[in-house]
Amino acid sequence: MTFRPKATLPMPNGSGAKPVMPCGQRPAPAFSKAGAETVRVLVTRPEPSATRTAEKLRLMGHDPVVLPLARAVHDTPATRAALATPHAAIAVTSAEAIRVLEELGAETIALHREDLLFAVGAASAEAAKRLGFRRVVAGDGDGAALAALIARDLEGRISIERPLLYLAGKPRASGLEDALEERRIPANICECYRMEDASITEQALQSCLTAPPVDAILFYSAESMRRFFALPFTKACKHALGEVRFLCLSEKIRGAIPAHLQQKADVAGVPTETSLLALL
Repeated sequence: MTFRPKATLPMPNGSGAKPVMPCGQRPAPAFSKAGAETVRVLVTRPEPSATRTAEKLRLMGHDPVVLPLARAVHDTPATRAALATPHAAIAVTSAEAIRVLEELGAETIALHREDLLFAVGAASAEAAKRLGFRRVVAGDGDGAALAALIARDLEGRISIERPLLYLAGKPRASGLEDALEERRIPANICECYRMEDASITEQALQSCLTAPPVDAILFYSAESMRRFFALPFTKACKHALGEVRFLCLSEKIRGAIPAHLQQKADVAGVPTETSLLALL
């Protein structure tokens, strides 16, 4: 699906045609009702999360531009088969995995609502609870810390015969898997979804970045950072990013930014969206 932004700015003649500002030219700052400067923010995360983030930004008085860099493709047959195997608990490291579970239907969820489910952070934990899971343990957003919770809560109850079922995405960070291996926690990994590149035209990207220019870009994963800087327009028009702030959910994500832009990157104090948006 090709993203086509619909923002229209009035021309001086009142025609309503969409002007395209030269890269680097910036309009005078606008201000929210509270008096704070309005920040034009590019949201790169996939839907439906991107729309929810955009709404939060509007409520904060900012100007969001939604440009998902990837889309999720769910593998419900593999997920259903994995759930049918013996397991001591379930682990998820994204809300996308919960959306895959939702597609299995209420009857399947009812069979597993008493399963112990470990979620990497508050957002995925809340999504699991809304879906009907009754025993949910929330981590603090870090895979290694989640492994520590799993080791503590499943001590003596996990085995090769009844391993942890990790509902994972592809590609993914290796933090949880590395920590599970280090702690010798047996796990069955089911890739329940994969992220594919979204189809983005050069015109759409140029419009999002420069008409008018964005002030900040939000990055929720190192993979989205890599996707963004692999886009042809991003490579060809580096000066369009001259005054942009790159706001990263974690230090690992900042590590994926090109070296010459590292000084323009900021990292959330803790890996939560609330902390990330506070950087604005």
